This record gives sequence, structure tokens and C-alpha cells, in this order.
Amino acid sequence: MIDIIVKNGIQPAHSFDLWGPIVDAAKLGQKKIELYRQLAADQKIDPETVEKVIADYQGLLEGQHWATGERKGEIIDALQGPVKQAGLDVSYNGTFQEDGLYVMQEILDAGEGVIVFSSKPAPWLKENLPREISDRVGDVYADKKTDPEAFRRVFDSESRRNRRVISHTADELPELEAAVKSELFVKQGLIYVNRNDSNPPEAVHSKGIGVYVNDLRDVGYTKFVA
Repeated sequence: MIDIIVKNGIQPAHSFDLWGPIVDAAKLGQKKIELYRQLAADQKIDPETVEKVIADYQGLLEGQHWATGERKGEIIDALQGPVKQAGLDVSYNGTFQEDGLYVMQEILDAGEGVIVFSSKPAPWLKENLPREISDRVGDVYADKKTDPEAFRRVFDSESRRNRRVISHTADELPELEAAVKSELFVKQGLIYVNRNDSNPPEAVHSKGIGVYVNDLRDVGYTKFVA
């Protein structure tokens, strides 16, 4: 059991990265790539540019280290920006992670909070989540997650709502390293979920991240508070 004591009626809240922990990045990413290819053909975008944009985006989906850090935002914008500007979007059916939905439901049923912390705004998320989750899930934050100050901004925002963020879950190391540097979390409150075999357990633990799992149902989120 992880003993984190939350006093004075403050609600514990668990933060989740969106792509990877909650949505299947491989499935949704391929849908985004296909839509971009169609748009590029219609708009006659230079083929070399198209292949470079897609290769970078594929690297991000695979968890390549060069793509998951400072370059992440520009890689996302290069592919998703033109699609968004054209007013297009994909179907989100079948793209949610089963274990991600399970633990969100479990946390909410226990009277604790769930928030989402993404690199980019996700206005589509709540309307596509199962109703029993979407009606109760907290804010969806968007910020530069490789910056420790971004975690402090989320923490402060939740504190003003009488909630304390006690964990963050992600499938990429750069944001979890930033969470470590924020000094807001105990070691066991930082959870790495392995979605693409891009980082072995020893590499994750060496960064000060306490939990490495292949399935979020193995974390035991509702046992964090004692």
C-alpha cells in the first residue's frame, strides 16, 4: 500500500496523460495519419513534406526518444494542424484503452478525482468517453508537460478546487521526468505504463519513477490514500 495522507477533506485526484494511458495511441494515431494522407492528396501537399510529417508522427507513436521530448508539440501540430484547420476529424470509436477506462471508473467510484493532462487541447474527449466517466471526470488540461512548471500550474489549479493531485500516469519518460523535477509527487505516485516497449523497467526506475506496469489495473490507485 502507498500511504499518502490527504487531510482536511481535500479530495485526492489522479492525473493521466491522454495518449497512451487513456486512448490507444497506435489505433488513433493511424486514423489521424490516414486522414492527413487524404487531406494532403486533396490539397496537393508536397509528397516529401507529407512523408517527413508522417515519419515524425510515427516516431512519436512508437515512443522514439527524439520525438517524445521538446519536439513533441511541433510533430503533433505538423500533422494534426492541417487536419483541424480543414475542419476534419476521425471517429474515436474503439480507440480507448480498456484498462484506462477501468481505472478511471474505479477511481471515480471510490469518490476520488480524475483529471487529464495532455500536450494539446482535447475538446473531443468528454463527449466520446463512456457517460458514467464523462459526467464525473475533471478538467482536461493542456500544457507543455516537459516543463516542471506545467505540473505546478495543474497542481495549483486543482488546489483551488480543494483537490490534491497525488499521482500522474504516462507512457513517456520526458513528462514523468518533469513531474519528478516538480517535486510535487512521492516516488510511488509516478506511474509509467508500458504501451510500446520503448523503455525497460530499469531505465524508468533510474529516473526516480516508482511504478512500472503493463496494465493500469495493476497499480491500485484507490489504495494510495490511507
